Amino acid sequence: MNNRIITFIATVVLIGGCAKEGLDGKATLIVKPAHHGDPIASSAAYRDSVFIKFGVTDTPADPTHDYDALVVGNVGEDFIRVENPRKGSYSVYCTGWDTAFNERVLGGVILEIKGKDKKSEIVVDVPVVE
Repeated sequence: MNNRIITFIATVVLIGGCAKEGLDGKATLIVKPAHHGDPIASSAAYRDSVFIKFGVTDTPADPTHDYDALVVGNVGEDFIRVENPRKGSYSVYCTGWDTAFNERVLGGVILEIKGKDKKSEIVVDVPVVE
């Protein structure tokens, strides 16, 4: 009976100790969408958005509908701050409005946050296209 209890407790500790992707960590992402190299800033009419999918190695087929978290940028800023991601793999997909071309732009990258970066501020450059 004691062996079963010890095995159960060890299993719970091992499973509970495994970190999964999510937004309850200590890192910060500074996501910077850019169209043809020019930064895309949020406007009052169209705020930049970041759609985040946890635990993936490829961008989802429909990233603006298949996501785990959505973060919206602040008006006038050319970046979106994503607070508290944990270490792991993420799809980071941005949408915004390019005022120079007067059109919606979108694009994404796959990001791996490693253990050494789990408490860092990480700049993520995201190329976006029409």
